[in-house]
Amino acid sequence: MATSTRVSVVWLLALIAGLISPTIAQTWTECNPLERDDCRPNPALGTNYTYDFTGLLNPAVWNTTAGEVINGKKGGEFTIRERLQSPTIQSHFYIFFGRLEVHMKAATGQGIVSSVVIQSEDLDEIDWEWVGSEQGSVQTNYFGKGNDTTFDRGKKHDVNDPMHSIHNYTILWTAEKLEWWVDENLIRTLKYEEAEGGKFYPQTPSTVRLGIWPAGDEGNRAGTIEWAGGKVDYSNGPYTMIVERLMVEDFHKGKEYVYGDNSGDWQSIKVIDGVSDVSKEATKPPPKSLSQKWAELSAGTKGGIFIGIAAFVGLILAIIAFCCIKQRRAGRKEFNNENSKFVTEQTSNMALRTQWNHKYRQVGG
Repeated sequence: MATSTRVSVVWLLALIAGLISPTIAQTWTECNPLERDDCRPNPALGTNYTYDFTGLLNPAVWNTTAGEVINGKKGGEFTIRERLQSPTIQSHFYIFFGRLEVHMKAATGQGIVSSVVIQSEDLDEIDWEWVGSEQGSVQTNYFGKGNDTTFDRGKKHDVNDPMHSIHNYTILWTAEKLEWWVDENLIRTLKYEEAEGGKFYPQTPSTVRLGIWPAGDEGNRAGTIEWAGGKVDYSNGPYTMIVERLMVEDFHKGKEYVYGDNSGDWQSIKVIDGVSDVSKEATKPPPKSLSQKWAELSAGTKGGIFIGIAAFVGLILAIIAFCCIKQRRAGRKEFNNENSKFVTEQTSNMALRTQWNHKYRQVGG
C-alpha cells in the first residue's frame, strides 16, 4: 500500500483542533480546475532551477506549508520532534512536464515517512516515499486526478542505505512516459497508455513538494499505520530528513499555465508567453560571500582599500597617542599641584611646631 504525503495548513489546524483524522486531507488542492472555472493561472518556472539547501529558503520561491525547515551545513533539515509536526515545503512555481533531481537522505523511524512529490491542482501526482523502518528501500507511486480507489500503483525498490547515505533521486516526466531513477540507475518506467489508457496519467502543471510526516501517528487509520511500519514512538526522536540540493527543469517555456477546459488533458493546457515573477526570483544569483566580492575587485581597488585601512589605523593610533599624552600631562600637573600642596602643608606644620617649642621653652625656663 502507498499513500499520498502532502500536509496542508488546513490539515494541521484541524489536527490541533481535533476535528478530523490526519489522513482525510493528505491529498489537497486550493482550487481544482476540473471542478471550478475561476482558478488562478499557475505561475510557470519555464526554465532550469537549482537550489542548495545550505542557503536560506527564498519565500518568493518556496512556501513553508507546515513546520519549519532548518538550513545548515548538511543541508535542509526536515525534523519531527513531537506530535503534529510535519515540516513541508511547496514551490510557488509549476512545471509542465520536466525533470526533478533531489539529493537527500531519508529519515529513520517506525511510522515516519519522508517524501518528494510532484502534484498538480487537479490532483495529478508523482511520488517518492521512504518508510523509516524500511531502511533498504524506497517506494514510487503515482495518481491521476486524485483517484485513490486502488492502491496497486505503488512499487518498492531496493536502495543501499537510503537513511544514512545521500542518493540522487530523479523523476523524468514527459507526455509519453514517467521514469524514476536512483543515482544513475533507471528503476521504473510508466508509459502514458499504461495508466488506464492515459486517463490517470499525471499530465498537468505541478508544484514540487518535499516533506516528512508521522504516517504512523496513533490518530491515523489502521491501514496507514500498518503501511508506515507501525506507530510512531516520539520519545525515540527526533527524526530528520536531510536534503542537500535539488534541480528542477520545466520542459515548457512561458509565464503561466492555464487550463483550457475541465478535461485535465495535457493538450488542453495553454502556455502563456512571458516570464513569471517566481521564475525571476528562482533564477536570481545567490548573494555573494565577502570572499567572492573581494576576489572580484581589481588590484588597484584592493590597494586603495589597504591604503585607506592603513590611514584609518594610523589616525586611530594618533588619536590614542594624543589622548595618552594629554592624560599623562594632566596627571603630571595634578601630581605637581598635590605635591606643592603637600610641601606647603608640611612647611606650615613645621613652622607651627617651632612656635610651640619656643613657647614651651619660655614657660619651662
